[in-house]
Amino acid sequence: MTTNILDDEDSNKSTHIELLEPISDMRDKNDRQFITALARGLELLRCFTPQRPYLGNQDLSQLTGLPKGTITRLTYTLVKLGYLKQSTNSSKYQLSAGVLGFGYTMMANISINNLVTPYMEELADYANSAVAMATRDRLRMVYLNVVQGSGTTTMRRNVGSYLPIHLSSMGRACLASMPAAEQEFILDAIRSKYKDDWLKIRRGLDKAFRDYDDYGYCFSISEWQKDVNAVATAIMHPTEGLLTFNCGAPSFVLSRTKLEEDIAPRLLHMKNNIESNIYIS
Repeated sequence: MTTNILDDEDSNKSTHIELLEPISDMRDKNDRQFITALARGLELLRCFTPQRPYLGNQDLSQLTGLPKGTITRLTYTLVKLGYLKQSTNSSKYQLSAGVLGFGYTMMANISINNLVTPYMEELADYANSAVAMATRDRLRMVYLNVVQGSGTTTMRRNVGSYLPIHLSSMGRACLASMPAAEQEFILDAIRSKYKDDWLKIRRGLDKAFRDYDDYGYCFSISEWQKDVNAVATAIMHPTEGLLTFNCGAPSFVLSRTKLEEDIAPRLLHMKNNIESNIYIS
């Protein structure tokens, strides 16, 4: 696996580096501020997911491209620090409680949650669907807040769940709301990662961007998951940055017509209410 270290320039022309994939090595020799060993250790933690909670040194070496000897030293250090622990009767590792502390602290400091949750609950109950708030993490969107509708047919997704940025309505709303330079940077990364599907992906994104320009929201109609429909919009928060909100459910709960004619305008109304209260609270 090759390294993806991508450079971008903001409006002030300052250089920004963002790692978009697990690393095999660090090739940016000119950045004296960048601590490669620290980056490798943190990237190792990212390899653990709900789908692969137990990983051994060989697994981690294959995922990152790092030599097994380097991996062994990194996992030893992470165990000593309490971020990994060795699984019982196994040579594999799993995330330990030290990692949870970071997540809890981060979530506790999201100041907008108290403001947005009542609005999200109102829409979720009306639509009998899930309403969520997310932010971008590399080429995915991660849920920061999820409210379930009162019915039993809503999708059960939790805080910390990930969605693909290019297929989900949340990701599309995020991309549509970005400054042009940042948007192009992310689109280049998507194009590089999904070469074979890029033309189809780009058509879907172009349609989403037009919808966002025309209406202030965009859709994912059975594109991320079969028979799941969703609509999303975005706000720019003064401290939390770019946040997206969606309302989604199985298509038998939210048909395309209901989503477009009823739920999408209500989601936009929710966004406007939130933005009106951001600077008051």
